[in-house]
Amino acid sequence: MKNLSILIASLLISASSFAQCYPDRHNTTWHDAWISCVPSQNPNSVRGVGHWIQYDLGHLYILGEIQVWNINDPDHLNRGAQEVVIDYSTDGENWTEFGSFIFEQGNGSSIYEGHDLVDFESLEAEHLLFTIVSNYGGTCAGFSELFIGVEGVISSVDETLNENVCFDVQVFPNPHQDGFKARVTSECNELMDAQLFDATGRLIHSQSMGQVYGTQTIDFDQLALAPGVYYLNISQGEATGRYQVVKMK
Repeated sequence: MKNLSILIASLLISASSFAQCYPDRHNTTWHDAWISCVPSQNPNSVRGVGHWIQYDLGHLYILGEIQVWNINDPDHLNRGAQEVVIDYSTDGENWTEFGSFIFEQGNGSSIYEGHDLVDFESLEAEHLLFTIVSNYGGTCAGFSELFIGVEGVISSVDETLNENVCFDVQVFPNPHQDGFKARVTSECNELMDAQLFDATGRLIHSQSMGQVYGTQTIDFDQLALAPGVYYLNISQGEATGRYQVVKMK
């Protein structure tokens, strides 16, 4: 898993490191949390009315481990979420259940570090929905923060250079730090080529993939790229798709 993350208190993407004795400690103030006291209709109709929170990540991400901090105000620990159902979606309308999980109760300590909840194991999603089934006895329900590791953004096609493209390409992680991959799914069963250009149009890398039908992954981890913007052309038959790739510092 690359050193990228989503801290869903404020939806920031970061590559931060820590040098504290308790790097993931969370304070005990009540306002550093999400709290729901009035049930409402869930975006996923099968969940009915209740306490829920939906996150729009803004891009399709490949998701990894998730860490959670529950309500940590010593006077309101019973408001903390207990059983929570997680649903995911690529469009915010059609939901798939990932599973039901138990959030450990906060302890009110100033060095409270939350706990590891689950690994999404490279699940692809742009929208996440957390529905609280039960809490620890309070009249309101919620939690403080979520931290989700990500491999990167899955990019979509920037430009179709020809009509009748019969393949789909997902580039990840994008932006990247140490290299990227392109996952190609094709119905053409024709010869396929990949070419990587820099922002000036200079050819950086070229390779033939042979005849491609079904799904195949191209690994670009070994390229020593300078930070900047690149363009990946995938060609099969007479069709070409162009994808923007960003190398971070």
